[in-house]
Amino acid sequence: MEKKWAWAFIAIVLVVCINLVSLGHSSAAKDPVNETSGPVKGFADIHIHQMAEYAYASGWYHGSHKGMEKQAMRACDGGNDHARTKAGALINEVLGKVPGTWGDTGWHPFRKYGCCTYENWPNWDSIAHQQVWEGHLKQAYESGLRLYIMSAVNFRPLCELILEQNKKNYMSCEDHASVDLQLQAAIDFADQREWVQIAYTPDQARTIINSGKLAMIMAIEISELFPTGDWRQQLDHYYDLGVRSIQVAHQLDNRFAGAAPHHFIFKLFQAIDDLKNKNFKDIGFDLDDNLHNLKGLTDEGKELVRAMMDTNMIVDIAHLSEKSVHDIYDISKEYNYYPLIVSHGHLRSIMMEKKQKQEKTVPDWIVKVIRQTGGIFGIRTGAEQVKTYSYSAVPNDCDGSTKSFAQAYQYATRGLKVDVALASDLNGFIQQLRPRFGGGLAACGASGNLGIIRKQQNLQSQGAGTEFDTKGFAHIGLIKDIINDLKAFGIDTSALEHSAETMIKVWQRCYDQTRSALPVDDFNTQGIE
Repeated sequence: MEKKWAWAFIAIVLVVCINLVSLGHSSAAKDPVNETSGPVKGFADIHIHQMAEYAYASGWYHGSHKGMEKQAMRACDGGNDHARTKAGALINEVLGKVPGTWGDTGWHPFRKYGCCTYENWPNWDSIAHQQVWEGHLKQAYESGLRLYIMSAVNFRPLCELILEQNKKNYMSCEDHASVDLQLQAAIDFADQREWVQIAYTPDQARTIINSGKLAMIMAIEISELFPTGDWRQQLDHYYDLGVRSIQVAHQLDNRFAGAAPHHFIFKLFQAIDDLKNKNFKDIGFDLDDNLHNLKGLTDEGKELVRAMMDTNMIVDIAHLSEKSVHDIYDISKEYNYYPLIVSHGHLRSIMMEKKQKQEKTVPDWIVKVIRQTGGIFGIRTGAEQVKTYSYSAVPNDCDGSTKSFAQAYQYATRGLKVDVALASDLNGFIQQLRPRFGGGLAACGASGNLGIIRKQQNLQSQGAGTEFDTKGFAHIGLIKDIINDLKAFGIDTSALEHSAETMIKVWQRCYDQTRSALPVDDFNTQGIE
């Protein structure tokens, strides 16, 4: 009898074990990783400077990316103008002044008369005040933002011009010192919140988004990239930290590549930098007759790009000279058409003539390169006047607003047929899309011509009365309003609404060793008036 009971006990144990194994297989079928491996929904912003309050030795931006709104977004009352430079307020206003705004650079000249706060913040022109506060970022996430590239940024020459009393004592103006603080802040931000998570691979980004969270990718955008020492070791350090995208150059020429000039202030900074480094032979950018930089990738730059491709990083060609882009494209072809992206840019063909002269604007041939390599183009949500795209159903009758953005968006998607995403560049020292309503010279004001502005304002149909209508693209929380406006104009916005999936596919292509050139036969540059 004891043997029978023993065998019965063993049989029961076996049955239980089999059931447990079965349950295990059943659970695996419902494993979150497996469940979340399909296509993602939602849109992307592929260029945001969320942690820019730590850039420029914390001497420029006012407001915090985190905390309670009352504290993080408090008015900048008391103390010195937070973004004032040693050259006085003039340089601030020269950099920030555009039609329809005082150029909100943090200079508040009427404080001494009792008006000691900047109360119209956030606003479309708030280039010295926080625009990516966490409450607004969560608002964007709840409206459909599912992926963003958090770009750590700095520009030492500007930082060194800021008044010493406005800088934090413990902070340096050096680019990498600032980047380190911003990256750590991003890591801490994601660690302390359940709704956002850093992605280190495209599959992980997909899993994060399909789990109902916002995926963050960390990137670097600085002028003095790895200025001295073993750049390979430094690249490995940032990769291990979680950085997955790096711009090879930004604003100024560096060890690796030539940058694309635009605003005259950066040409001045380049000359000052050359003098400071005792480079007396070639002072300033070496430009051709078209004012394009003749410097491309250096030998170290070519090796850096190859090292990034070897580790499947996202190669961002924004801010690079056209010669540098040519050099990177040659390397991309060596790597079976490794994908190249422009994280934020203006399409040169659709811009007005003055803007077209800036090499930083993106010519059609670079867009073709992006398409052929399977990349993506981030369309800047800028405040500029643009030309009319005749194949657009949207009248170009409100300069600098979503109606201008509509021309660029449709030229990109209908004409050039390139994959696109939004590229806000928030906290990037640049104005955003203007309002269409609200009076004053801001609404439809990019032309700077009072007669044109008033006429265009009168052409606008009644707005919905939203914050976006009267303040423009004031902060990240309003990003879905851009898409909503385009849809209201009757535009197909699917390219933007599915851009999170598109960005992940571009990233996955970095890992695909079987990739090859993609067709560009339907590339059409016609229709611009």
